[in-house]
Amino acid sequence: MKSILAGIFKKADSLKNLALREYNRSLLKQNPESTISNSFKLGAHNTFDISPKAVFKLLDHVTIGHHNFITVKNSAVLSISKNTYITRATIACLEKIEIGENCILGEGLKIFDHNHQYTTSPFSVAKTEFNTAPIKIGNNVWSGANCIILKGVTIGDNVILGAGCVIYKDVPDNTIVMNKQELIYKKI
Repeated sequence: MKSILAGIFKKADSLKNLALREYNRSLLKQNPESTISNSFKLGAHNTFDISPKAVFKLLDHVTIGHHNFITVKNSAVLSISKNTYITRATIACLEKIEIGENCILGEGLKIFDHNHQYTTSPFSVAKTEFNTAPIKIGNNVWSGANCIILKGVTIGDNVILGAGCVIYKDVPDNTIVMNKQELIYKKI
């Protein structure tokens, strides 16, 4: 009896995940200006915050795998070129994010094309007002774990972003970016 119930719960969970994927897919297609390839793949357990006016351009063989957080607001544009794979990432787009072909992006990657507005006198950080600047990621870009890409950045083609890098300025073609860190050991 236990195995029958386990099978029923597993099937119900599978159907729930399928329904959620289809619902998320429908969110990407709300704006008639969006173009989504038939070969686009969407994994399970994604969280989407999508404006009906958001524009998506998802080309052939794009995969947005599992456990992503994707926000695309107002008339912002998220464009992902062919053969790109994204998983376990956060993408927050208020203006425009372009991702090239043959990219592998994931495992803790965060991309933000905006930051909060603030004033210094008196000091105040706005909760709902932002400064934006587009991000462009070239072809053949691979991000190591836990990279952060900030607003206004252009990343060239054939780039490797080492684990834990914060990309706050442009990266030229054919470059490996890594943090300069030093491990310090102390006796206990």
